Amino acid sequence: KITKMVLLSSGQRWIRPVLRRANNLQWNNANRVPRSLLSSVSSPLKPEPPEEMNEEIAMGIQDGTSLLIRYGVGRQKLLEIAKDKGETSLVLKWQQCMESFLGVQVHVLSGLGYTPDETGIGTYNHQLAFFMQDCAPDVQEKFRVRGRDTWREVLGTAFDIDLESIEEISIVDARNIMHKVSERMRNKEILEKIAKQCASIVPNDNPNIEMAQRHHMVQETMVYDVYLGGDPNLVSQSGFGDDEQAYVRMQMIMAEHTQDPLVSQYVGTAMMEILKAAGLDQQALQAAAASSQG
Repeated sequence: KITKMVLLSSGQRWIRPVLRRANNLQWNNANRVPRSLLSSVSSPLKPEPPEEMNEEIAMGIQDGTSLLIRYGVGRQKLLEIAKDKGETSLVLKWQQCMESFLGVQVHVLSGLGYTPDETGIGTYNHQLAFFMQDCAPDVQEKFRVRGRDTWREVLGTAFDIDLESIEEISIVDARNIMHKVSERMRNKEILEKIAKQCASIVPNDNPNIEMAQRHHMVQETMVYDVYLGGDPNLVSQSGFGDDEQAYVRMQMIMAEHTQDPLVSQYVGTAMMEILKAAGLDQQALQAAAASSQG
């Protein structure tokens, strides 16, 4: 699921449509069909997504996304990110990774009739989650592994990390690590810092801009205070190293265990407190929406 891999996902921009109208392709032989093969005499088609998800569709979407990440435009964008050696912050590069990944996914989904925006991705995720509930364990495992490998491909390409260098850790170690992370996330000083930073945001007529600022502050705090803050920091304590590259490597390794129930519980519970401190919890968002409409 996307939600499991976007702990630092960007709230900075809505997903932009990636499909554009194709140019007319005129046939040289006028005696045949003097009309673009991409045009139609009928009314414009309004694409509709599948009514429900099945294994063939779900696997096709994963395969298509993986293909473009490994060989297509997605890889080209990730390689551009990799060329930036130190000038851009880790958080911004992570956001750029997410934009590249989501852009590829939007492109694949639009071919199946999903709208090329956050609504389309949301519909797909909802259908996929519903479908996965009734899948056999071996099918669930196949999807989990493909999702893990694709995410590792994204990070490995963007941050120039050899996938062969990734060494797996046990579920016990993963749970212990994420327990420490969750405790750090719920630290009083961390929560107070987020609340103070978000309280200093200048109100904006556009609630999306203010929300993006809050998300960015959360992401900055997660990276530089939760994971890389302190001496030694959590990344170093966990045996991954003590720099930003080590942080990315840690995330690539932990991708193996993001769907473990206990790991999900640790992260989910702590993130609820983080979002509440930032004014991004459900109650705060509903209040903000009501205020903007009033």
